[in-house]
Amino acid sequence: MAAAFSDIQVILLAVLALAQLIGLGLLQWRALGLAARPIGPAGIPSAPAPQPVPVPSPPRPTPAPPPAPPAPVPTGPFADAPAWFQGALHEIGFHETGNNQGIERYIALAHTGAQGDPWCAIFANAMLEQAGIPGTRSPSSQSFRTNPGFVQISAPALGCLVVFWRISQSSGQGHVGFYRGEDASSVWTLGGNENDMVQIEALPKSSSTFGLIGYWWPKGVPLPTGGPLMMPAGSPVHVQVPPTGALPPTATSPGGIQTAITATVFGGQQSAYGGPIDDTRPGVALPFRFSGARPQVRVTGKSSGQSVVCDIVDVGPWNINDPYWTTGARPQAESGTDLMSPPRHTNKAGIDLTVAAAKAIQIDGKGLVDWQFVQSPLAPTPNVV
Repeated sequence: MAAAFSDIQVILLAVLALAQLIGLGLLQWRALGLAARPIGPAGIPSAPAPQPVPVPSPPRPTPAPPPAPPAPVPTGPFADAPAWFQGALHEIGFHETGNNQGIERYIALAHTGAQGDPWCAIFANAMLEQAGIPGTRSPSSQSFRTNPGFVQISAPALGCLVVFWRISQSSGQGHVGFYRGEDASSVWTLGGNENDMVQIEALPKSSSTFGLIGYWWPKGVPLPTGGPLMMPAGSPVHVQVPPTGALPPTATSPGGIQTAITATVFGGQQSAYGGPIDDTRPGVALPFRFSGARPQVRVTGKSSGQSVVCDIVDVGPWNINDPYWTTGARPQAESGTDLMSPPRHTNKAGIDLTVAAAKAIQIDGKGLVDWQFVQSPLAPTPNVV
């Protein structure tokens, strides 16, 4: 029993010694940990500083799209003229051919008339409708006198409608145009079908077969505050070119984007603006002649989604007097025939692309595109005449 007890004692003593060693190690580890802490003012080790909890960064907001370019501010000699008058200024110089051929665009805009009709009222209605003002939708010059959408005004103002009688005051025939100014005996009127063209012409206030009836104004537009404009002595009685500096019409479709326009490819020819067309540079032709600095055009392929910025390098396709972007209308060539005399069958294209432009947006010969003018320092607004 003594030997056995002695063995148990030895085991217990060994266990106790091991426990002492473990406890001493723990104490040493704790002492080292406390020594590493900063000492507070009372000599007590400070608690460890709390570690900052990482906070996830908020998601970046999606950048807002750049603001739309501001609408052009009217400038030039007719900056205060109503929009329909400013649009009509840029039609000056148009001349019908044959039996009123070439007026199809005015007929479409006016929603009235037909080839062969006297077209002064068609033109006046076209310019009003182009500016967003409902016209009379009648090809009669006298329709403005009775249409409820127009009111007679006692004194003229720039851009008001001037109605005349012809043959006799009871004939029902006459003329209508937009008021430009006057002197003692004549009224300068901007109108269509004046010597078969659009021009400003001095028309007599009274003669044996022609005379002034009065002035009318669109009912939905605030009445003008101006009055008669006296023309300087020696003013030309015919103005057959657009005045310099007048504000051109601009794109009015939503966002200024012309959508699903048939595009064809052209090149290897002389430009209507002078010089050869460079097939290696992105360029377009639009069916209207621009005056002065020409704006750039961004063209996007409907199938590829690819875009390219192009210079305007030529006039066309098909037509030379169809600024369809000013009214939100479709290209006239989509009718299947153009405005030339005699009319030609078209491929319905409303824009032409140089080889480089077509390649950039992956169009092979013919395809659909969207396009819009690009604001640039050199040409801040489309300057069409």
